[in-house]
Amino acid sequence: MRTVVLGALLLISGAGNGAGEGVRITTLYDDTVRVGPARFRTLDIPLPVEPARIIGSYEMTEGLSGVRLVLLRKEDAERWLRGEAHETEAATPFGRRGGISYRPREPDHYVLVLDNRLEGREAAEVRLLVRVVYGDEGVGPVRIADPRKGQILVWSAMALFAGVALFAGGRIRRNVERRG
Repeated sequence: MRTVVLGALLLISGAGNGAGEGVRITTLYDDTVRVGPARFRTLDIPLPVEPARIIGSYEMTEGLSGVRLVLLRKEDAERWLRGEAHETEAATPFGRRGGISYRPREPDHYVLVLDNRLEGREAAEVRLLVRVVYGDEGVGPVRIADPRKGQILVWSAMALFAGVALFAGGRIRRNVERRG
C-alpha cells in the first residue's frame, strides 16, 4: 500500500510541462494507529498560504468492521464532535483500505479523522500515511491501484520470465549436446 502512494507521489513530482517544478512533499504521519471500538482519532493539518494537496491513505492490519478517513475544516470538526451539522471536505467509505486526495480551495486549518464507529465492536489497527504535496498545480487526483491488477502484472511477468528461461535452457542444452 505504501508503495502505491509513493509511486503516485513520484509521478506527481515528475509530471511534464513544468507542473512538477517546485514540488515539495511533507510527510505528516506514517505510523500504525490503534483506534478503539466505537472511537475515532484525529490529526491536525495546518496549511499555509501556498497551494497544497492533502493525500491520505490507510490499510487495516487488525479489526473486522472497517474504518474511514474524513477530512474536515477545524470548525466543522468541532461541530461534528458536538453532534451538530457540518460540512465534509473529503471522505472515504468504511472499508479495510482507502485513500483521499484533496486540494483545499483556500488555506485553513484542517482535521483528518480516522473513524472506527461503523459497528463499534472491536478495536482497529490501521497503517496510516498522510502527506501534503506543495506546488502540484494541474495534477489530477491520486487513485489507489487495484491490487488484482498488480497481482496479474506480477504473475504475468513471472510467467514470461519462466518461458524465456525454459527457452534459453533448451537452446543451451541443445548446443551442449551438439558439441559433446
